[in-house]
Amino acid sequence: MKRFLCWIATAALGLSATVASAGGFNIYEMGARATALGGAFTATADDGSAVFYNPAGLSWLDEGWHASANLALILPTSKYVRADGLTSQLYPGSATAKTKDRVFPPGGAYLTYRTSSDWSFGFGFFTPFGLGVDWDDPDNFAGRKIATNSEIQGLYFSPVVSWRPADSIAIAGGFHAVITTLTLERLLVGGTNLDQNLGDIKISGTSDVAYAPAFSVMLRPSDRFSFGINFKGGVTNHFEKQDAELVSRLDGSTTSDKVSGDLDYPSIVAIGTRFAASDRLSLMLDFTWFDWSVFDKVQLSFSEGNFPTTTLVEKYEDGQQWRMGAEYEVNDNFSLLFGYVRDYTPQPRFSMSPLLPDANRNDYSIGFTYRSGSYEFTGGYMLVDFAERSTVESGVGTSLDGFDGSYNSVAHIPTFGVSKSF
Repeated sequence: MKRFLCWIATAALGLSATVASAGGFNIYEMGARATALGGAFTATADDGSAVFYNPAGLSWLDEGWHASANLALILPTSKYVRADGLTSQLYPGSATAKTKDRVFPPGGAYLTYRTSSDWSFGFGFFTPFGLGVDWDDPDNFAGRKIATNSEIQGLYFSPVVSWRPADSIAIAGGFHAVITTLTLERLLVGGTNLDQNLGDIKISGTSDVAYAPAFSVMLRPSDRFSFGINFKGGVTNHFEKQDAELVSRLDGSTTSDKVSGDLDYPSIVAIGTRFAASDRLSLMLDFTWFDWSVFDKVQLSFSEGNFPTTTLVEKYEDGQQWRMGAEYEVNDNFSLLFGYVRDYTPQPRFSMSPLLPDANRNDYSIGFTYRSGSYEFTGGYMLVDFAERSTVESGVGTSLDGFDGSYNSVAHIPTFGVSKSF
């Protein structure tokens, strides 16, 4: 029993790394129009997704109700090549691996109302943190005792209100309530050569609800220029006595325990400008900052009392992104959208693992918006190109797990959105 619970504890430590790496996999594609503009939407925010990108923008929507639904289909692929030497001894199995073909469908749904006075209101549901990694052929994957499948999803519910005291300025405030669901699967590996699959370990759970504030400002001194600031407070989700289970492949027996811990999401600050270079062409630039240094370490506790509190050191750094967008209005009903993102990973080299490896990224996006009466339709596509990254630096392995090697990832994101005013 104690040996099995020790392996569960190891799996729980792996779960913490999954949670951390999810920061590097933040999802900013909460609106189709914004995504096609590279997410450079803080100073634009001219549809319902303003609830996410800048709630102060609600003050410039048409009077009355506005509904918006958006879906991004994220199709990620990661490849791993194991380092030579000690890693091959500690982690026997296939020297190369790739993830399964999976689709992650984050999105945003928004309902807003602008009164005939200076007030506007909105409510949004969006999933700005999530994704996962599901490795192909898990029984032969060299990193199977660290992770074979990991998923995390943060669900944000956000009511906001915007006030426009003058024609050129609006301020907004509100809060978000956050719930997180997570799953981690790995194998118990042992035997003389550390190559026997002895059992299947799974940890799953749903957190309690956490709350944090949201504030934003929008300035529009002229028709050609706007400036916006958007702040989302960080939250800590607490997981209390979540399920941890090991099913033996030797005799089919099941060993269970309960594990508790906290998960920190960062605060987000976005600053953006929009400039109309001509009557048809508008240019956008955003800088986005994530307070990922809050993820310094994780403490885990076990209800059975078989293990002391465990501390995992991660040392994440603050993350930042530069986002650029361009919109060309072909006519009053049809616009072409373009975007580029330079995204810097918050994940230190030594934290990289099969749970969710991250790296610096270049994102390229394109799309269109078509308006017909009270409807607006947007379609777009984003390519997320990760830099190849290795845990080996100057010939020395740095992985905390001793699982050294290189990772190369890419993601394709088609996105769709529809809005209606009424």
